[in-house]
Amino acid sequence: MEFATGALGTLLPKLGQLLQDEYNLQEGAKKNIEFLTRELQSIEAALCSVGELPPEQVSELVKIWAHDARELSYDMEDIVDTFLCVSRALIPQAKRSPKYSLRR
Repeated sequence: MEFATGALGTLLPKLGQLLQDEYNLQEGAKKNIEFLTRELQSIEAALCSVGELPPEQVSELVKIWAHDARELSYDMEDIVDTFLCVSRALIPQAKRSPKYSLRR
C-alpha cells in the first residue's frame, strides 16, 4: 500500500522559508519551528517506509496513523500558507526588519 506523505513535501520547505526570511518572530518561535521541522521530517520518513510495505503487512493502527498524519500535514500547510500571505501583505519585503516586528 502506498501511503502518500500528504503536504509534508511542500510544508517542510515552507517552514525553512520562515526561518530564512527576515521575519522578526516571537521569542522562541525559531526553536519551535526547528523542532517542528525535525518532527515532520521523522513523520515523512516513517510514512515513506510504511508506503514501501505490501498492504497486507500494514496493521490497521498504522493505516489510521498514516491517514491522520497526512490529513494533519494539509491542515498545517494551510496555516503556514495563511501566515505567509498575511505577513507579506502587512509587511512589504523592503520593510521586513527588526524594526517591523510580528511580535504581539
